[in-house]
Amino acid sequence: MTKKLMIALAMMILSACLISGGCSRIDDSKVDSWKDMFKIPTGRDKDTDEKTIDFPTLVNSRAEQVMVKLYFMDDQAQQLVVEERSIDKVTGIARQTVNELIKGPSNPELQAVIPAGTQLLDINIKPDGLCIVDLSREVNQVSSPQQGELMVQAIANTMGQFTTVEEVSFLVEGENANVLGGVVVALPVQADSSL
Repeated sequence: MTKKLMIALAMMILSACLISGGCSRIDDSKVDSWKDMFKIPTGRDKDTDEKTIDFPTLVNSRAEQVMVKLYFMDDQAQQLVVEERSIDKVTGIARQTVNELIKGPSNPELQAVIPAGTQLLDINIKPDGLCIVDLSREVNQVSSPQQGELMVQAIANTMGQFTTVEEVSFLVEGENANVLGGVVVALPVQADSSL
């Protein structure tokens, strides 16, 4: 059905082009402001014999940024420390934020809380404020019970910054996780900035 619709749409556009006089050259005086606005290449560079490579402004512009708080371990792996990071504001901001947490800290004095190789498999925020985070099995490869506790709380704190999240529940490889990194997580976890 979609292919037929696309073909019909293409045929309508082609017909309109032919009926309106074909695809002739447009008067440059009408297009100058449009070219300036989008920085479309206008031909050859005056200094060289090569074509200029200017891409439209829309391609070069960065997405709107948003500041998020990520929680990592301090250099002694004793407590959580906030690192603020500017990330692209996207529809799946929660997914983007957890992926940034998995990447680890930018500050070399901080330590990652999530074991290397861990992947975010899925994330779902329910209307009642429950955020379900599904992680790969590597999440259980923590080095100590202390790291496990800090990891669980770091994820809950990171997600708790969003007004739509009240508590976090965990899955590992799509299965309910009663224990995550040596920490009992049978019940949802709330953000706690005291760690």
